[in-house]
Amino acid sequence: MRTNSLDQPLFRILGPTFYGWMVYILILLINNNLGSLTDSIFTHELVLCIVLAYFISEPLRLVINQFDRRLGAQLKKANALFTLIGTNILVGATTSFIIAYFYFTQVDGYNYFSSFQSILIKLVVIYGFSSVFYTLFFISIYFLSVKNEGELRNESLKRQNLEHQLEIFNNQINPDLLFQSLETLIGLIQHNQDAAEDFVDRLAMVYRSILDNRKKELNDLHEELRSSKDLIYLFQKRYPDQIEFQVKNEKKLSAAMLVPSSIPMILDCIINGSIISTYRPMKLIIDCAAEEGYLVIQYRENDKLSNRDDLRTRIKSVHEAYAFFTSRPVIEIRAYGDAFVKLPLLNLD
Repeated sequence: MRTNSLDQPLFRILGPTFYGWMVYILILLINNNLGSLTDSIFTHELVLCIVLAYFISEPLRLVINQFDRRLGAQLKKANALFTLIGTNILVGATTSFIIAYFYFTQVDGYNYFSSFQSILIKLVVIYGFSSVFYTLFFISIYFLSVKNEGELRNESLKRQNLEHQLEIFNNQINPDLLFQSLETLIGLIQHNQDAAEDFVDRLAMVYRSILDNRKKELNDLHEELRSSKDLIYLFQKRYPDQIEFQVKNEKKLSAAMLVPSSIPMILDCIINGSIISTYRPMKLIIDCAAEEGYLVIQYRENDKLSNRDDLRTRIKSVHEAYAFFTSRPVIEIRAYGDAFVKLPLLNLD
């Protein structure tokens, strides 16, 4: 909720004192009598200016609060601002006239209005128009706070959107993987039941990792690589002797973190988006220390002629998930027939 600086106790105590001092100096300048400021710091005229400042600032503050409370966002309109300024000029002039008139007649003992008319008019004019500056001070704070609130609201919406995207990312289960695995499993059952049992164990481990990652924001690098090896095992059974998988420098990074399921998802998209055969086998290399701050996935390009939209959407979701945690982007490079996907390594420290 927006707070009004004019309502702060420290401002309400010290502000009018400074306000009164400025008006007193202004009156001396108008009278060409600034030299009298050195005669006495504490004078009746200075006290009057400070008292007037206190009596005027409170009504001005109340008027501003009423406009702010009643108009809310409508206060940003030009007609509302001009009405507020005009009202405060009237309040400032009226209040200063009443207080000054009482002071001159009851405290200083003047019997005739003409004897203090000149200084009274100066006070009314000065305090009336100084109300404009008091109001402009509030307006500047008001618009600054509105701008800050807008920026905070936009940042909050962006964060909520990223959190939503991250939740969607963590909850993703590729249905094609399950169907493909079941087809492979049927073939294994007919020829090698021991291999089929091992395949079922690995398939269970892959989906257990997916389900466990729903509760995590970040995952350990070694855990990500373990899930990736289980996934590659499933694909290697589907494409016998056609997929080679290698991990380099795994032990060099012990504290690195990654977005959960990001490596398996990238590998899944690469394999499903590529033509794999005995003539063009797939070679996948993960280098944990190829580039400082990044994990690099390298493979040989052999894309299918029509890559599916869902694969591009899943790759895009990886980019968005990492954007939630770091300003370093996920990088995709294709050069001389090789393709590279670079995932930024995250550190909780």
